[in-house]
Amino acid sequence: MGRPLALTLIRHGMTELNRRNAYIGWTDAPLSAAEHSRLRRLQIKWPGRVDRIVASDLRRCRETAVLLFGSRGPDWCTNGWRELFFGAWEGKTFTELKTDRAYNRWLEAPFSTAPPGGESYAAFQARIKRALAETIALAERTGARHVAIVTHSGPIRFVLEQYAPVSRPFWEWKVPFSGGYTLESTIERWKGGERCISLSAVRSKENENGCGNDTE
Repeated sequence: MGRPLALTLIRHGMTELNRRNAYIGWTDAPLSAAEHSRLRRLQIKWPGRVDRIVASDLRRCRETAVLLFGSRGPDWCTNGWRELFFGAWEGKTFTELKTDRAYNRWLEAPFSTAPPGGESYAAFQARIKRALAETIALAERTGARHVAIVTHSGPIRFVLEQYAPVSRPFWEWKVPFSGGYTLESTIERWKGGERCISLSAVRSKENENGCGNDTE
């Protein structure tokens, strides 16, 4: 049957640049003050014990990991789980870019063109596959059966497109801020590139007394 391994992928909380709908792939923006307070009150029901916590090395993911998991924070931070790098468009909004020809070409074909000075989708795919393989290796090495990954919407959509039990295109996956999904499978199936056994959305609620979630 293989050794069970569940991965819970969580999107970071909102930043002020997110609120402005700016492209911030590799921009190291912190969580907004309001989001910081909200996440401290958030309680999440995890499907079983979380053995290891992995995060993108960008500040908004590291902060989210600490707020959701208490003082424990991430066991491993890596640039492998970063969002797509938007190059010259980092920090800019649709309104600022809408007359840019290169931007409009990218909107028409985002999987086959790249932002100026940025990352192609093919390079992004390869990087996320490496990060996933390294995360699975970490789980195998440490005996973890459930790993939480605090990352960005793009990496989560890509993993869901490739590994979710039901096939659905990249853009059809909805990934809210501080939300995500748990994919249950086995180490052997992950390594073999097979689709997972089950998928469930991360469930959360605001805690009225202001105490944060401190799940192990």
